[in-house]
Amino acid sequence: MSETPASHFMPLHGAEFIVLTTYRRTGAAVPTTVWFAEAGGNLYLTTGAQAGKAKRLSANPAVLVAPSDQIGNVQGPALPGHARVLEPHEEASAIAALQQKYGEAFTRLTAQMDAAQPTRGRIYIVVTP
Repeated sequence: MSETPASHFMPLHGAEFIVLTTYRRTGAAVPTTVWFAEAGGNLYLTTGAQAGKAKRLSANPAVLVAPSDQIGNVQGPALPGHARVLEPHEEASAIAALQQKYGEAFTRLTAQMDAAQPTRGRIYIVVTP
């Protein structure tokens, strides 16, 4: 039985956090615990535009994602994916998915990020199967 894009990330269902593993130019893996939301078979997350993970994605879009607790203890299988930074006109789906999942906590977090960073300091990332 073949896997559909919508089922690829099924092992993440119910997780509040994931460990997103990106890769340095040397190939060294860098795991980071992040909030995420799934919609339409894709994962969405937000981070600072100057964050290391954002820079690493520009060099290598291959990622692994695994369900985790708040401090990054992996709680399930690592799944491969491809990540890219969304263009501003594409961000509405990411914002809606994250807002639906995290509600007021997402609103507070993004307000704090926006206050601490310059214009366009926050970006949204999509991870696809």
